[in-house]
Amino acid sequence: MKEIIQDGAEVLREIAKPVPENMFDSAELSRLIADMTEALDAFPEGVAIAAPQIGVSYRLFLVRKDRTLPPPPGNQGQTLAQNSQGLTLKPEVEVYINPEIVKTSRKRAKADEGCLSVHGVYGTTTRHERATIKARRIDGSHFERGAGGLMAQIFEHEVDHLNGILFIDHAEHIIRIPHVSEHRFAYFGTPTVAAHTLAELIKKGFIPDVVVTSPDTQKGRGLVLTQSETKTLALTHSIPVITPEKLDGTAIKDISAFGCEYAVCVAYGKIFPETLINVFPMGVLNVHYSLLPKYRGATPLETALLNGENETGVTIQKMVRELDAGDILAQEATPIGKDETARELRPRLIQMGANLLTETLPAYLSGAITLFVQDATLATRAYKIKKEDGLLYLSAPAEENWNKYRAYADSIGTYFFENGKRIKITLAEFAKGEFRVLRVIQEGKRETVYADLFQ
Repeated sequence: MKEIIQDGAEVLREIAKPVPENMFDSAELSRLIADMTEALDAFPEGVAIAAPQIGVSYRLFLVRKDRTLPPPPGNQGQTLAQNSQGLTLKPEVEVYINPEIVKTSRKRAKADEGCLSVHGVYGTTTRHERATIKARRIDGSHFERGAGGLMAQIFEHEVDHLNGILFIDHAEHIIRIPHVSEHRFAYFGTPTVAAHTLAELIKKGFIPDVVVTSPDTQKGRGLVLTQSETKTLALTHSIPVITPEKLDGTAIKDISAFGCEYAVCVAYGKIFPETLINVFPMGVLNVHYSLLPKYRGATPLETALLNGENETGVTIQKMVRELDAGDILAQEATPIGKDETARELRPRLIQMGANLLTETLPAYLSGAITLFVQDATLATRAYKIKKEDGLLYLSAPAEENWNKYRAYADSIGTYFFENGKRIKITLAEFAKGEFRVLRVIQEGKRETVYADLFQ
């Protein structure tokens, strides 16, 4: 198999030659494309490859389209094929011969980027949001294609390769990731907290072999189909993504095909069946935002604030079938400030959890950690919240209202009714034993100072 050439090789700095006319539709060209495909297939995180990357100075690149597109809902329609790496998604290869970018958008955007010829290095590049490319197919026919987002980034990245340019020549914030672990792992997560933790894992050299996240959802007034932040981050780092609707037999088969030894779960949003937990011989590690066994469940941070706790923390536990009841690898506590709301506390806990996870993993994977069992008699529950939970009564005890405001400040928010109208609280304080509403949004109105409603 052809190896992917690394930075320092002269061929990567040459301006590649056009593929000559006599090569189109030839066995020689087919062999070159087959060699490039095989080289790319050896790296599950790879989405594209240029001919110079296997030492051939021709203007030719190919894209694994199946690795750039979101899977269909529930992963339906995906097929599997056997190769030297085991079971992987069936390749769907697009070939671009003698490509030329003929049009780009004025608007540019920053994006994370990597390269198989500068392996283990990532940086932030500025690319055009859209690009149109002209190229030829294997049979010599001409075509033109416009694309945005990841595909536009790929077009510019690969044409740079053909001009002797590597992304590190113009990238910012370059990080070099050491190879930390030989153990393959899957990452489960969906919202901001999961994306932040994944970014920290990547930064510390723990790069998952697959990311499992929720399917794209419709958001905003226009009901635009939007992918999770975790999915966006994974795709920018060329990590395969699976988005099952349910963790059923089909999904478990697709996940197990990656041959991962363990998994990490951060706010994934679905209960793991025991059959999925058993897929990973080294277990599933979960980052939980409380000091277990206290506040098992979906809303540990909110529940701690609702109950007026002075302390909370994060726990790394080994998942079992019973919710948040697994043995504990590590814990870290932190005080809760008297005026701290979820808006301030959440980012602190997210960073604490990410740091604790990356600090704990090396010892866990080497067998150097002794797990300890939770005391089930001390367990309490943190239940899911509903929009109606944000309702408060100004006549209720001041501290009760203050804690409710703190708990829901960055999620469902709090509100009350006055003169039959719903009034949302946007800013409040607790002073001299009083709960004081400072700013509000009255139903159908703009945000205003609460006191102004009575003038």
